[in-house]
Amino acid sequence: MKTYISTIGFDISQIISLIVKYGIEKGDKLVLIRPEVENDQRVENTLNEIQKFTNQINHNIKIEIFRVPHKDFEKCVTRLTDLINSSEGEIIANISGGPRELLVSFVVACLVKSEKIKRTVSFSDIDRIAREIMLPRITGEIDKKTKTILEDVSKNQPTIITDIAKRTKLSESTISRFISRLLDMDAVLIEQKGKIKEIRLSFTGELLFK
Repeated sequence: MKTYISTIGFDISQIISLIVKYGIEKGDKLVLIRPEVENDQRVENTLNEIQKFTNQINHNIKIEIFRVPHKDFEKCVTRLTDLINSSEGEIIANISGGPRELLVSFVVACLVKSEKIKRTVSFSDIDRIAREIMLPRITGEIDKKTKTILEDVSKNQPTIITDIAKRTKLSESTISRFISRLLDMDAVLIEQKGKIKEIRLSFTGELLFK
């Protein structure tokens, strides 16, 4: 099974080129990324053209429109990261075309989850050639304790070191050491509230946790 994920504007040529290059068949899925709210009739026409094209191959090819909050960069990246995480089969990502706000967010999501993506394709604006590119691994694997702490903070934020230690059954000194590391990575935010320090996940931390 293949899952194609792509931003989409009003030009279907990139989508057709992808399908011709890598093939598509019954059970495969095409996920097209669009903003939450739009009123441009050209989009509907574009989607209908893609549906007509895939129907000529097989009526059981699934086309899904995935709506994202384009005005909120962090939420947009998070939604797209979740999309990649939950997609099945061989993922083919097209990081070209469509609204710039969505494209930038999708590129970031692809970098965060590069290990999940089988192929990444970019269409050149210069010579109009589609090239397969290798995405770098920028997030790496986090160790079990770090993941446990990130998960705890995510579920209970804002929280404090003492409470994290109680819930995770790790010592306060261990929690303090790991929180310092996460702070150096910009993965957590710490705010002084009187005599206590409240801890929250930053945008980076949320992505690491995924």
